[in-house]
Amino acid sequence: MGTVSRSSGRANGRARARPAGPPPPAIPPCPVRRFTPDEYHRLTEAGILTPDDRVELLHGWLVPKMTLHPSHAYVVNTLMRALLALVGPNRSVRVQQPITTPDSEPEPDLVVASGPDRDYKSRHPRASECLLVVEVAEASLRADQTTKLQLYAAARVGVYWVVNLVERRVEVYTRPRGGKSPGYRHRQDYGPGEAVPVVVAGRELGRLAVEELLP
Repeated sequence: MGTVSRSSGRANGRARARPAGPPPPAIPPCPVRRFTPDEYHRLTEAGILTPDDRVELLHGWLVPKMTLHPSHAYVVNTLMRALLALVGPNRSVRVQQPITTPDSEPEPDLVVASGPDRDYKSRHPRASECLLVVEVAEASLRADQTTKLQLYAAARVGVYWVVNLVERRVEVYTRPRGGKSPGYRHRQDYGPGEAVPVVVAGRELGRLAVEELLP
């Protein structure tokens, strides 16, 4: 009788790799639970989320944050120094720290918030306290011009900047509207050779040269 050979599951001394399953769908086929800001805080307090996870809460979703490139970091630091010199001690300049809206907790690149830093010892600024929000956009440009813009407009953030590193300009959005299609009623772009007015609580505090902001 002939012998029946059986595969040991190894070839040339190496375990045979199992075929990977199909990738998950981009949009889950079943309902997915969203988190409130309070639940998001509890996930952090319980150690389920850590600083290494690099996520932020947008419309109830846990969304990965973009990797920071040197050009992005340069602009953030330049803007931080410029805003600190303009706004004075009675307002807070926050860098890549959370703000709280009814359904989100984004972490903008920069925020000018009403009141001094001591007002935020035990909580993050609410959207109503954010006088200026800035996102520095390179890989995140599309999201900053759509998802983040709609989020800030719905929360009635009065002035929103997108420092657009791709097209080398600063986009200033004002006059937010809420409702089913949140957005900003007015947009003004500033390019090299121009200066962006820093308007906080309806008052222009100074102007920043676009060329000095861009890497």
